[in-house]
Amino acid sequence: MGMAASQARYLGLTARKTNVEYEGQQVNQARTALANQSANLFNQLLALEVPTPPSTADFTTIQYSYIDGTNGETISSMNQLDHDPDGYNYSVTHYHFAEVYRGQQQLISNPQVEYTTDGQQPPVETPTYVGNSKLNEYVPGQDKDLDAAFEQICKDWPDFKKYADVEGNKIYSYVSGGRTYFSTYDDLMKSAKSGTDPTKPIENQTVKLVSYFAENNKEKIERTEKALVEFDGTGRATSIRYEDSSVVYTLSTESITDENAYQDAMNQYTYNVEVYQKEIEDINAKTKAIQEEDRTLELRLRQLDTEQDALQTEMEAVKKVIEKNIESTFKTFE
Repeated sequence: MGMAASQARYLGLTARKTNVEYEGQQVNQARTALANQSANLFNQLLALEVPTPPSTADFTTIQYSYIDGTNGETISSMNQLDHDPDGYNYSVTHYHFAEVYRGQQQLISNPQVEYTTDGQQPPVETPTYVGNSKLNEYVPGQDKDLDAAFEQICKDWPDFKKYADVEGNKIYSYVSGGRTYFSTYDDLMKSAKSGTDPTKPIENQTVKLVSYFAENNKEKIERTEKALVEFDGTGRATSIRYEDSSVVYTLSTESITDENAYQDAMNQYTYNVEVYQKEIEDINAKTKAIQEEDRTLELRLRQLDTEQDALQTEMEAVKKVIEKNIESTFKTFE
């Protein structure tokens, strides 16, 4: 190999070796970046909070109750009092359920109110039916049960009472589904004349009929009073005496679990587990992709190392050739 050719070859090998070294540096930098990404994913994995299933104990409370001679009372809350001048130590809210006679209002869709018109001038319009139920004008004093219902409705519905108190205003009653209803003449006629088809006036009436009835309903009766509460050595309340009373009630205790709240917490836990597992799967998938990419880079780096060794070997061989060429050239001039 001539001197010029050897030097050109050596320069080419040097340039290639430089490129290989540069590419190796790039590969190492890429592997370092992947290592940082992998470390970040690992830190994310460590930061994940493992969902904890709810415990029924967290939703269980001690409920106090007693019998006052008439009703079974349940205590819903006890708030401690400080320095009460009368010596009571708690403000206690308690309740029971009782049947209470109440007036109710009901709006009836498409009531099918029927009425008749006489031949007088001006004509008199008289409601006759609501659906299949015959209407009767209400007259006080004829039926004690009807009177009791009417009076209760007047107490609970001021507008109804205001209408009934006007002389000449008529109230009608009818029975439907085993329940007795009251309606005003004006409300009956509004519904009766709201039919959309003049040929079928009692069908498709668009104005709902305002009707009233009275019946017993179970209602929560609640009171809040100051009380003197006694406790045993375990911290449980044992007896209670309310203000303005000398009666001491013995308290019964019962563990009550809020099943709805517990189920809500369990549903949230199930959702949290799904989210947690999805996050782990995502992190594992990203980690696997990084590992595969790193293996590819590692393989390329080994190839570059092998190529660099080969280049180094060839460069040393070419260098020896150049040195021999130089030595033989200078010997010519000796």
